[in-house]
Amino acid sequence: MNVLPLHAKSRLGGTLLLVLLLSSCSDNLLVSYGNDTNFLLFDHPNSEKAIADVRARAERLCAERKQLAVETESICSLASCTTNYQCTDNADGIKDGL
Repeated sequence: MNVLPLHAKSRLGGTLLLVLLLSSCSDNLLVSYGNDTNFLLFDHPNSEKAIADVRARAERLCAERKQLAVETESICSLASCTTNYQCTDNADGIKDGL
C-alpha cells in the first residue's frame, strides 16, 4: 500500500517532470543535487565537449552557493561517464582528503 501524503506525491511528480524536461534539453543529466546537499552527480557522454559542459555546469551551480566545484570522482566507459562534484568552501581540503 502506497502511504505517501498527497502533497509529497505531487512534489515528487513535479520533480520527476522537471528532471525529464531538463534531460530532454541536454545529454548531460544532473542525477542528484538539492538545497540540502553539496554533492552533484552527472551522467553524461564520454566526450571532451560533454566533460567540459558538465564541469561548467558544476562550477555554475556551486558558484550560486558562493562555493567552488571540486571533481571527486569520474568513472567512464567508452560511451558514457558518471562524474561527481562537491561544492566546497575549501577546495584544498577535499583534494587532500582523496
